[in-house]
Amino acid sequence: MELYLIRHGQSANNLRKQALVEHPHTSPAAAAPRMADPPLTDLGEMQARLAGELLKDEGITRLYCGPMLRTLQTAQIIGTLLDLSPHVFVGLHEWGGVWEPRDAGPSVQLTGMTREEIGERFPRFVLPADVTDQGWWFHGWDGDEAMLDLAHRSALSFIAHLEAHHAESEQRVAAILHGGSGSSLVGALFGVPQDVRYARFTHDNTGITRISMDSEGRRLRYLNRIEHVIDSATRS
Repeated sequence: MELYLIRHGQSANNLRKQALVEHPHTSPAAAAPRMADPPLTDLGEMQARLAGELLKDEGITRLYCGPMLRTLQTAQIIGTLLDLSPHVFVGLHEWGGVWEPRDAGPSVQLTGMTREEIGERFPRFVLPADVTDQGWWFHGWDGDEAMLDLAHRSALSFIAHLEAHHAESEQRVAAILHGGSGSSLVGALFGVPQDVRYARFTHDNTGITRISMDSEGRRLRYLNRIEHVIDSATRS
């Protein structure tokens, strides 16, 4: 099996973060507000199309994505170009889940898009049972270490799913995910310990990583391939 990991295109929160970096004297309060489940920007949609065009010649047979809006939108664009119906896998969500900041007190955890909401906006998608009528994110915030432990367990769950359904075949599988969850997945695939300080295997927007998985083991073919978007803003 060949596994392709693709980070989502630029999101509204990525654009906000980029603006704060480029204008360091702007206070976060004066910048565009952070969104709990941000959509792609126009640039992010273009990046997704460019990634899909690059992947058209790879012979991909199955497309997975996480349940967050930016990965759903990226998968919709790429899935259309590849003529594939994306399969949602909840464990591909980003570190920390869906949360909304508050001016006073701790942030508020939200449940994410419901099964009906995803079905209406993305009718071609295949939804698992853990995308429910109430949403899919039902965890609280218990600190960085607990968050990374959940990310690691989610990565192992996705690896087990791949091995159960695709490992003994010539299939080429792609997964649309995030900077943090993508790092956790690469680390879990190769037994690299997690670090609470940063994402060890970083991906730019729509950066592509390819990993071979067969009876001889797992081999990293390339990490964070971005030539398809080299002339656009790629950083988060």
